[in-house]
Amino acid sequence: MLPSLQQTKELFNFITSVTDEQNVSNNLPKGTSRRHYQNVAFIASRIAEYSGLNVEKAFILGLLHDYGEYIEASTPETFHGTAGYDEMMRLGYDDVARTCLSHSFFDDNFKPEDFPAYDKKQIIRAAELLKERPFDDYDRLIHLADMMAPRDKIDTIENRIAMITEKYNLPAAVALRKKREALWLKDYFDSLTERNVYTLIGL
Repeated sequence: MLPSLQQTKELFNFITSVTDEQNVSNNLPKGTSRRHYQNVAFIASRIAEYSGLNVEKAFILGLLHDYGEYIEASTPETFHGTAGYDEMMRLGYDDVARTCLSHSFFDDNFKPEDFPAYDKKQIIRAAELLKERPFDDYDRLIHLADMMAPRDKIDTIENRIAMITEKYNLPAAVALRKKREALWLKDYFDSLTERNVYTLIGL
């Protein structure tokens, strides 16, 4: 189940009212997270328009994919994926809950050591929850869109990988695998849209 556009707006306004303050306290420009959510929603809906997916669903999932971020920022040993999942399940929006989990992963074949910045128990829980349903094109779409929206701008996969490698101190082998996975997703959606998705989003 998805929230309506009006409900999505209300959820977005809530989370950004918190993350705007958190951005400032973390020495980031106010609205950095807000613009990231908006960019992911834009990229996802734009690609969906040309790939046969539901544009409104892609937009909603993109806008709310990081819903657990405000919890992660204020609660030790928390992973924003499982935090967002729990909040969305509580509200009855299981499709958004799924995206909160899946957007951080290429598929369900990952190990906790691939994500050293997060609590091991939370990553194991995420893996267990994701195995309940095969990854679909919406999971892939939001993951790709997230990869092309570093912080508050739209950018290439290569630049995004460089940023998250530094931010999360990823081992070189993990960073290389993430880059290959993300480029595979780009090729996949290039094929679906019969276009270079970079050109669809103005890169």
